Amino acid sequence: MKTRKITLLVLGLFLFLSAERTLAAGDDWLHLSPKDKERVRRNIDRWEKLPPQDKDRVREEYDNYRRLPKDQRDRIKQRYDEHQRRDRDRD
Repeated sequence: MKTRKITLLVLGLFLFLSAERTLAAGDDWLHLSPKDKERVRRNIDRWEKLPPQDKDRVREEYDNYRRLPKDQRDRIKQRYDEHQRRDRDRD
């Protein structure tokens, strides 16, 4: 159960952070790299396929994340990046 919550939190953060990047780009969709465009499309597909209860949980977790002090959010991002780097190194 704990693993599922962590997985949902990481997925949610990834989806919201990716969406935030795209929203920040605004009309710059045309200027995104093909890799970034594909990443956005995959995230949208993942989000649409999530069951409603999981979407609600992801939203709650993201709201909790946003309420954290900036230094704690930065530490979470740093741990996530390190985890991603380790996964890439294993492949």
